[in-house]
Amino acid sequence: MKKILLLCLLMVSMFLSAQITLGEGSTLVGKVPVDNYWEYSYSQQIFTKQEINANAAGNITGLKFYLDPAGDITNSSDWVVYLGHTSKTEFASDTDWVPASDLTEVYAGTVSNVNGMVELTFTTPFPYNNTQNLVIAVDENNPEYDDYYGGVFYVHHLNNVSASSIGSISSSSDIDPSDPGYGSIFDYRSVVSFMGLTVNTLPACTSLLSPANNAVMVPVSSAMSWYPSPGATSYKISIGTTPGGSNIVNQQTVATTSFTPSSPLSLDTTYYVKIISVGAGGESLGCSETKFTTTLSAPLNDECTTAIALTVNSDMNCGTKTFGHTFGATDSGVSVDPCYGEADDDVWYKFTATSASHVVSLSNMVSIGSEESYSLMFQVLNGDCSNLANVECSDYDEVKIISGLTVGETYYIRVFADGGAGEAQSFDICIGTVPPPPVNDDCSGALVASTFPYAYTQSDAGGATNNSGFISICSNSMNDGTWFKFTGDGTVHNIKVSMPAGSNFNPQIGVFSGTCDNLVCESTIDNNGQGGTEEISVPTVVGTTYYVNVGHYSGFTDDFEGAFTITINKATLGTSEVSKAKNEIRIYPNPFADVLNIAKADQVKSVSVMDVSGRLVKTIESPSSVLHLGDLKQGLYVLVLNMKDGTKQTVKAIKK
Repeated sequence: MKKILLLCLLMVSMFLSAQITLGEGSTLVGKVPVDNYWEYSYSQQIFTKQEINANAAGNITGLKFYLDPAGDITNSSDWVVYLGHTSKTEFASDTDWVPASDLTEVYAGTVSNVNGMVELTFTTPFPYNNTQNLVIAVDENNPEYDDYYGGVFYVHHLNNVSASSIGSISSSSDIDPSDPGYGSIFDYRSVVSFMGLTVNTLPACTSLLSPANNAVMVPVSSAMSWYPSPGATSYKISIGTTPGGSNIVNQQTVATTSFTPSSPLSLDTTYYVKIISVGAGGESLGCSETKFTTTLSAPLNDECTTAIALTVNSDMNCGTKTFGHTFGATDSGVSVDPCYGEADDDVWYKFTATSASHVVSLSNMVSIGSEESYSLMFQVLNGDCSNLANVECSDYDEVKIISGLTVGETYYIRVFADGGAGEAQSFDICIGTVPPPPVNDDCSGALVASTFPYAYTQSDAGGATNNSGFISICSNSMNDGTWFKFTGDGTVHNIKVSMPAGSNFNPQIGVFSGTCDNLVCESTIDNNGQGGTEEISVPTVVGTTYYVNVGHYSGFTDDFEGAFTITINKATLGTSEVSKAKNEIRIYPNPFADVLNIAKADQVKSVSVMDVSGRLVKTIESPSSVLHLGDLKQGLYVLVLNMKDGTKQTVKAIKK
């Protein structure tokens, strides 16, 4: 009888203590399950069946979230928590929320930080089916905030998943889980325990904590560490220089969750790491690799005399690019005058002109120094290394046309991060050739869209000229790009302009009626940045000719147009959609340098400016039509326009 009672007590104890913890050991912090810097937040996180690794379907009786024991969440404590099953493995976009109808409310109440843990016990357990992935949604409703910019809750990463969480924030109104609006995508999830589930005896795969997947500039003597896998008693690590390779370390058994190779790794090399968890039930299956690249070696083209010869592309598509970096480069001692910038880490390239005009293009810039770097500049020179003369300055342009070149002459390009010691960047550089002006360069040569849907790819847009100057017919002026026209029939025409992947082109669409020598503004749009799609809908009048210009967004700087595809479709715009289009607030120019303009500013109560991580940078109350944002660093920002009618609009803008 005593043995039976002891067995029953043991089984009850095992049931009560059953839990599966993911991300244990991580002290990285993030903005899930709540963003405690904002008054209101709503988040969703996806945890895969494979990583949960439960032994069977079962009831989740509660959750535990972990944070700094000293973390203050007093004003981030009003939680409503939901669980649900999902087939998603990650979020496809910033609006790809799991529908509220697929979620079940499991907790509502006030939470607190007890010795570094927030523990939730469900009144009614959630039945986890152990066949699908699991989503946790947390709605925080306290109208105050706690002053932690980067978040206070511990989070962890999952290999090869870049969008495992999504979060929305608000400073003025509670967020509706059934319509959260635009969110921010995160590549991490909470360190969390699922209470009531028992781990499978076959352990799950784990993920590297450090170095992170796709990390660059990793020191060659770095230790590797990973998250513990529930049920694992040891691990096997393999390291190779090719995918699936093990030429550096081959399934070496490790009893802890860290490992340091016996010899330093090589500079400027990509390594692939796989970790297999070993437990009582065997080894984890199907584990993915993590890859990282070690610190770059000093560039060979540190001086003009060792300049790397660049391939001149026959068009502007940059089919051939050359990778480069300024890490470890030294000052060549060549003055930048009359250009600007601090060229203490310049590297050198050269090319032979095949045309009177070429395009110098920098792309894929990444800050890789010990200090953050935001500005990469270049200078074009001619002559020889002992006697160089300035030809062109980049003026912070990533892409620039260099005109007046002599065919057959050699030109030098020096590239440098405009900053002090410790700043460095990696990049791709290419030389393109400017095509001749396209047939639809001028309004009088506009291509006719006569059948719908109409589609045309303007591959030679780079040759477009600014003709007689900027087009200032609409309030938001723009470059004179390439032209199209169609005849109205009383329906709404939807116009869309999209760019190929990696494009630097930042287009604006202008739609006009009248005649080429007397155009009348119908509408214009410039809502997105480089490579971003622009769309506009225009109601038409039967028999009226409409002219469409696709040009660089600026009404002040004549910059070149990139390749794009324009589509024109006919559709009937509903009354509600017309109303929405009329109420849409436009900001311009985008990207902007120091000043951002707001159309219909009288309708805006305040503007909240946030960086891409969701951190509030500044708030502007009762804004005028001109926002002075010269104090912002370069990068992408989210502007939340809080309207006087109680609504809000979210716009992305790029500070260049």
